Amino acid sequence: MNVLRRILRQLPLYLAWIVLSAIFWSWIFTLVTDTRPENKVTLLVSAPALEDRPLAAALEEEKPEGIRMIKVHPFSYAVFDEGSFLNADLYVVPESKAAEFLDAFVPVDPPPGAAVYAVEGVPYGIRIYTAAAGEGAAMDYIQYVPAGGIGEDYYLFLGANSLHAGKKDFAALMVAEKLLRLE
Repeated sequence: MNVLRRILRQLPLYLAWIVLSAIFWSWIFTLVTDTRPENKVTLLVSAPALEDRPLAAALEEEKPEGIRMIKVHPFSYAVFDEGSFLNADLYVVPESKAAEFLDAFVPVDPPPGAAVYAVEGVPYGIRIYTAAAGEGAAMDYIQYVPAGGIGEDYYLFLGANSLHAGKKDFAALMVAEKLLRLE
């Protein structure tokens, strides 16, 4: 009984150590599994379903020089961290939400004949999925149409704050080209 009383008296201290240990190991895990923005390209996808890890692995098969990793996340990843959202390099967004996020995108120079999302004649995104045809890029990884729902066109955008869209290098453009070639 005396031992139990001592343990209960120290319980807040034990709980504090457990919480601090969890925070410490989470920090270590983040250091091991992430890298600085200069060394990674980040893609955010706003779609009903996403196979983020397999898509990242497919994109990493041809990493641009100087890039250690390509991160792919659903939009929900950036919900609580506006910095993650605003500093992404690439975005896949449905046409209905594109105007809402326009400040996060930079105008693009589309390839000839590409369908684009344009505002006042300025192209901002390249169509990656055509709802009418049910065809698009990376369909093995991105579910563009919700189950039982109606599809819409999706566009690929470059991030306005991306280091890899011309500020440091053109790695985001290379990853975008690879994404557009995926089935």
